Amino acid sequence: MTSHAEGGLRVTAVSLGKGEVAWKVDFPPICRRDPRLKREWKSLEEALGALKRVSERDAVDATTADLADQRCPEITWGSDR
Repeated sequence: MTSHAEGGLRVTAVSLGKGEVAWKVDFPPICRRDPRLKREWKSLEEALGALKRVSERDAVDATTADLADQRCPEITWGSDR
């Protein structure tokens, strides 16, 4: 079984006010930002799908990786690498 990186990449909600939410990919301090990942996404599925395409599962926070597998099962980890 593969272990997940502690403090790995994760998707978090960002309040835009007036009930609107955006989703962003948080990079750990020691991780270089991937230019293919925008700062904010309008939908959780878009953010998780992009994260899955450009990342290996090991580089992603376990909770975020599990959510990405649930929400975007058709996308293969690292398929755009």
